[in-house]
Amino acid sequence: MSTNIDFQKKYKEYGEMLYRIAFVFLGTPDDTEDILQEVFITLLYNSPEFKTKEHEKAWLIRITQNKCINFLKSSGRKTLPLDELKLPTYSENNEERIDIVKNILSLPPKYKTAVILYYYNDYSVEEIAKILKISKSAVKMRLKRAREILKIELEDYNYEEK
Repeated sequence: MSTNIDFQKKYKEYGEMLYRIAFVFLGTPDDTEDILQEVFITLLYNSPEFKTKEHEKAWLIRITQNKCINFLKSSGRKTLPLDELKLPTYSENNEERIDIVKNILSLPPKYKTAVILYYYNDYSVEEIAKILKISKSAVKMRLKRAREILKIELEDYNYEEK
């Protein structure tokens, strides 16, 4: 990447999406901002030559995911301590929404990534497969297993299958 203007454009284009991904992994704004900074430093100094916009986006998502996982490993945290969890406040069903987010945060990283990309960033199964460099059936299986885990953990809310 050559100029400051290019960097600002990339930050505007991808910053919010990458922040959401990192926040769901890490759960605290401070850690999320640190990871986001590292991702964009990597983009600035160590990025490959991108073939397409989708290639660039997939690379950034992958880098964000890897940096979050490495951060959690290096800090000795496997999951986010619930007392550190800083969630937005909701007016309706606040306790239920908090429980859902807590349970998503506690999913294993491969399931958590699929859930974040599918439900929070509106990627299709095919797009997720390309981003994560796995088959579409592997993405479907990760989503299925994540839903099964969440269904068990959230059974008190009596969700109906849709």
